[in-house]
Amino acid sequence: MDATPTPATAAAIWSAIAASFAALASFLIWRIQRSNLLESVRPEIILLDWARASRGEGDGAHEVITFRSIKNIGRGAALHVFLNCAHEVDRRPTAVLATKRIPILAPNETVDIQGEVLVWWKNVAPHQGARVLPITIQIDSSDTRGMRHETIYYLFAAEFPQTAIAGGTIAPGVALVTRKTVTKAVWRHRLRARVARIPGLRSLFRQKA
Repeated sequence: MDATPTPATAAAIWSAIAASFAALASFLIWRIQRSNLLESVRPEIILLDWARASRGEGDGAHEVITFRSIKNIGRGAALHVFLNCAHEVDRRPTAVLATKRIPILAPNETVDIQGEVLVWWKNVAPHQGARVLPITIQIDSSDTRGMRHETIYYLFAAEFPQTAIAGGTIAPGVALVTRKTVTKAVWRHRLRARVARIPGLRSLFRQKA
């Protein structure tokens, strides 16, 4: 029995292959265009002018890690900018930043924010004779396309006078370990928050977080 396809069958096969490649090419082009569109409105927030100082005496003695300004180096405006940092051990604060809010941060705009992270070394347990503390600063914002951006600064600080930290130093005894930004759709964040309120699912979301 001759298994050779007829000209009509071969033409149909090649037509189907061509249609599949055309669909794939269209999908890839759509993905590229969508990525370019999202990138065109994406904010990118950085903290500038870091410093460190000691304040208070006795039981009120603490240190302050400061950043004087915040800047949007992205191509899109950042809306509803929210800064937060809160660390504690046994319900005692170790590193706290007073909440900061900025309604709009335009592209290439710098705002004087005078951010202060208060560090209470007396609440940090010593490790091998020295006190060190990882600090996380979270910056939340949204763009004009309804995407939510979460920028996280991971810092590592050492108590005075042990201020020698190798690499990434942004202030005396304070190193920038890493900085990353995670982007999510706002509707997904809201849906996750609503679903997490449903009895029986709250513990599941806590485990994933």
